[in-house]
Amino acid sequence: MFVIIKIIKMDKQEKLLLINEIFTPSSPVERKELFSGRTKEIEEIKQVIFEKGQHAVIYGPRGAGKTSLANMTRFLFDDLMTIKITCTRNDTFKSIWERALRKIRFLNQANIVGFKPSEKIEVLPINVPEIDYISTTEIENILTELNQSILFIFDEFDSVKNGEAKSQMADMIKLLSDNLPNISMLIVGIAQNVEKLIGEHQSIERCIKQIELPLMNDFEAKDLIVESLEIVNVKIDGNILAKMIELSSGFPNYLHLLCKFAAIDAINDNNDTISEFHFNRAVLKSIECSDYSIRNAYQKAVSSSLGKNQFADVLLACSMASTDDENSFGSIEVLEQFNKITGNEHKPESINYNLGMLCKRERAEILTKLGRQKNARYRFRKPLLKAFVRLKQYQVLIE
Repeated sequence: MFVIIKIIKMDKQEKLLLINEIFTPSSPVERKELFSGRTKEIEEIKQVIFEKGQHAVIYGPRGAGKTSLANMTRFLFDDLMTIKITCTRNDTFKSIWERALRKIRFLNQANIVGFKPSEKIEVLPINVPEIDYISTTEIENILTELNQSILFIFDEFDSVKNGEAKSQMADMIKLLSDNLPNISMLIVGIAQNVEKLIGEHQSIERCIKQIELPLMNDFEAKDLIVESLEIVNVKIDGNILAKMIELSSGFPNYLHLLCKFAAIDAINDNNDTISEFHFNRAVLKSIECSDYSIRNAYQKAVSSSLGKNQFADVLLACSMASTDDENSFGSIEVLEQFNKITGNEHKPESINYNLGMLCKRERAEILTKLGRQKNARYRFRKPLLKAFVRLKQYQVLIE
């Protein structure tokens, strides 16, 4: 799912400009030819649209590329009108649908009065009623009048805090599935499962397709790196490629950061291959350009006024520990990695204090504790910290 842009020859400035279009760590991918991977999920979305009365929910961790995937849906169907809005924490059912409906434009043939009557095409907006409350039935009536196949995409739906809005959206899915099979909804948001995104609504289970978007696997990451760099005729050494994949930990935005800065450094160095020198500089720049909240949380988690402590090593062990389907890990998995890092055989009690403290506010609550003492598991409160921790460890090795 990647279209290479064939460019015969570019000078340095043209390459640098194109790099900033190809790698967008701070924003989702907007152009089809710059999107890579997620073939399975794209096919699942296609199946949803082809099946009348079916809707979809895309969920997964922050930074997995959900918005970029949602943006690609507009290129999947030529005869389908796609309307996408981004939800906010203050949204209600009414405000969500008002914005969605006002984005719809349709063509109208109007007669021109005069000596030589003719027709012109007008682009008209949808007439949204100016009322304080709008029901699912009223939305249905408006959409019925359109007689148009439409895909509505509601991105960042996890931001919506209004419980009634979530319940009404579930009712809307059921209503559209039963009465307007030409209208599809795609709800996108950060969640571990569908229930946490739209709540428990057993009545809509048959008409929604659950699409989990995990972090990128190594094959998808490799394709993104190699094929993106090929656009600007830049190569990357196999060892550096492996390091880039490992440190990014499956997060597309960290892949974009590392690729962008490494490629820019190589191009400025008049080199067509990314070397270890270019990659090392890219790691430092990526750390510097990471979100402030991530950098601040890490610093708070590992700092000490008493000199050296083992919080950094325990945190690194957490980032390397094997995880389950919920992206959580236990103290046993952490201990295994901690022993590898330190080169010693420690007992579980050696790290239990650190794990407990990393869940507390004074250590930025960098971890979230799941379950009780004996069977407790842990998860990074901000998933992107997993990659940042690895970048910080690599920084120690190269400085």
